[in-house]
Amino acid sequence: MSPELITILIFANLILFLATGFPVAFSLIGISLIWILILHGDRALGMVPSTIFDTATTDIFIAAPLFIFMAIALYRVGIGNLIYEAIHHWTAGVPGGLAIGTVAAAALIAAMTGIGGTAVLVLGVLAIPEMIRRGYNVRLAIGGLPPGGALGVLIPPTVIGVLLGGFTGIPVGHLFFGAAVPGLLIAVLFCIYILIRCTMNPELAPRLAKEDRPPMREKLIATSRIALPMVLIAVVLGSIWRGVATPSEAAGIGALGTLVIALGMGRLSFRALREMLTDAGQVSVMVLTLVVGGALFSRLLQFSGSARMISEMMVGIDVGVYGTLLIFLGLAILLGMFIDGAAIIFIVTPIMMPVVESMGIHPVWFGVMLMIAVAIGYVTPPFGMNLFYLKGIIEQIKGTPGCEALNRVGVRDIWMSCLPYVVVMILALGLVLLFPGLATWLPGHM
Repeated sequence: MSPELITILIFANLILFLATGFPVAFSLIGISLIWILILHGDRALGMVPSTIFDTATTDIFIAAPLFIFMAIALYRVGIGNLIYEAIHHWTAGVPGGLAIGTVAAAALIAAMTGIGGTAVLVLGVLAIPEMIRRGYNVRLAIGGLPPGGALGVLIPPTVIGVLLGGFTGIPVGHLFFGAAVPGLLIAVLFCIYILIRCTMNPELAPRLAKEDRPPMREKLIATSRIALPMVLIAVVLGSIWRGVATPSEAAGIGALGTLVIALGMGRLSFRALREMLTDAGQVSVMVLTLVVGGALFSRLLQFSGSARMISEMMVGIDVGVYGTLLIFLGLAILLGMFIDGAAIIFIVTPIMMPVVESMGIHPVWFGVMLMIAVAIGYVTPPFGMNLFYLKGIIEQIKGTPGCEALNRVGVRDIWMSCLPYVVVMILALGLVLLFPGLATWLPGHM
């Protein structure tokens, strides 16, 4: 069979597996084993154990379970509630202050935990009922949470950044700091959008009366409660920035530091520790199974000649660097509407990276844009993951006293509430595409 026919059949099989609801990780593993056997016989299967072992024990991928544990431990000690309270104390007096505070808190929680769904689940229960009771427009109240949570893909430390770096060879530290500027830029643009909209139409978000706004003393107390977690994140990122620690070592520092914080807050017991370890273990197994599937799929594309064929085809089309990037990023956003961001990385990077390298595209620039595209996919209808998290939270809280307005919220309302933020994210992606320095400036100073 020709490489062209083999490539078509491989991806047709993958689409068929995914369409039937088969887990992405096992789809990648199953298709890889079947096609390696077809193309090279049972002797080629001898490389499978070594591929699995080499991938699972790579230094970079050892960091992923540690960052996952750090995320789950921070969630378990209730850091999300403290962040929400602290930020809302500072934004209470501005137009749309509760919505702005919710978006900012979602971005910060997602960044600290590395998991965007955490921010949606925590703040959905806390913030949405409060905004509805204070007379906020329903779409304004619910719309900022999924996009804010999606910024956890970009603002370090990010598990997606670890996986992308480990799988492609791009330095994880460079991805962390390369994505930080676009991530913070998008968060600021979200807040500016809400501020402008609420200033132009104050009825969307009634402002708090002066007597209801927290005094400076309460603001400082609320902020002090999140000081230690913020210092921990600064130490983790700073150690990577200065080259004092590898990402794996920094993740270990973060995991240990989180336990110390939990102990200091009086929220660390043997039962709590067991639950943290159990949850982290379950998530880590899922992630590492996906990593192994991606590694085998990448090896299949190399063995079959598919990766080389696609690379030569893209170069032959001659649409230039920007045309190629637009095709790749559009594909990533499209896939993000249907499957998880980590799965996207393991499916598309074996195809894209050879093209990126052959065209001389800066790998950090491309990696950051791919991360933005993955973040957009988390909030893009019809199947963006954070939209489903929000839908579940609304179903849970719509019976809460004072939240009767949520009874009329349907799937279309959720989609439309997030649409302006998706537009903002696409515009930000366009800025990074036009101005690569937004992604490469910080890594260039490491």
